Amino acid sequence: MKKLSIFLLLLLTVTSYANETGFLFFGDAGTGNKDQYRVAKSMTKFCENSTCDFVALLGDNFYPSGVSSVNDAQWKTAFELPYKDLGLIFYAALGNHDYKGNIEAQINYSKKSKIWKMPSSYYSFSKGDADFFVIDTNHFNKTQREWLEAEIENSTASWKIVYGHHPVYSYGSHGNSDELEEELLPIIEGNVDFYLSGHDHTKQVIEKKSSDITFIVSGAAGQTEPKKRSRTAIYNSSSLGFAHFLITKSKAILKIMDAKGDVDYSQTFTTK
Repeated sequence: MKKLSIFLLLLLTVTSYANETGFLFFGDAGTGNKDQYRVAKSMTKFCENSTCDFVALLGDNFYPSGVSSVNDAQWKTAFELPYKDLGLIFYAALGNHDYKGNIEAQINYSKKSKIWKMPSSYYSFSKGDADFFVIDTNHFNKTQREWLEAEIENSTASWKIVYGHHPVYSYGSHGNSDELEEELLPIIEGNVDFYLSGHDHTKQVIEKKSSDITFIVSGAAGQTEPKKRSRTAIYNSSSLGFAHFLITKSKAILKIMDAKGDVDYSQTFTTK
């Protein structure tokens, strides 16, 4: 009987871990500088003791002007080399700096790389108990809005997560996006759990009384900028770092790390 109890406990433990999905998310990383490499090294160390299945890359993947082709040297210096030890697939969004270069090259690199995924400028994918909707906030046109609305409506996942480069709300230097507040917010309000973004080189967690969505900015994986004071940001930091979510059917655990990989902020969410 004792052996059976131990077996059942082990089985439940294995099942629990099998139902977890963990992912890193960050943007504005593609500087190729020492700060990017330093934060990337901390990510690798963090994932040695945490569930990390993939990366949600939030745009401005290459500075200052994107890439010119699939053979651009920056693929090596600002992507392959800094993250070579991480061993994860990157599901990438496009940022405004990426649009200064050849965005088709970033899409086409998906055919060349085993770890870079960008099948289109906007797309969706599923992992565990979550559905992810990657949007192109640089050109959030009617076609994309209709696509996103239909994708979210058809989703039956426990967690629905939208991410793109530009934030809806932010207390960084760029501030809020009037366009996304007008065009994106009506689609996702009441329908998704989290909106992840970069653009401002800070780390923020914002909750509005008028919204049931948690807005998270994670744009400090390669450089930083001063933050602005806010009463509605429950976390606001201008230090280097990255973020991580651990998703189960009933819980989502957010951790935001500093440049060393130490937890700077943590919050647990439960399904509504």
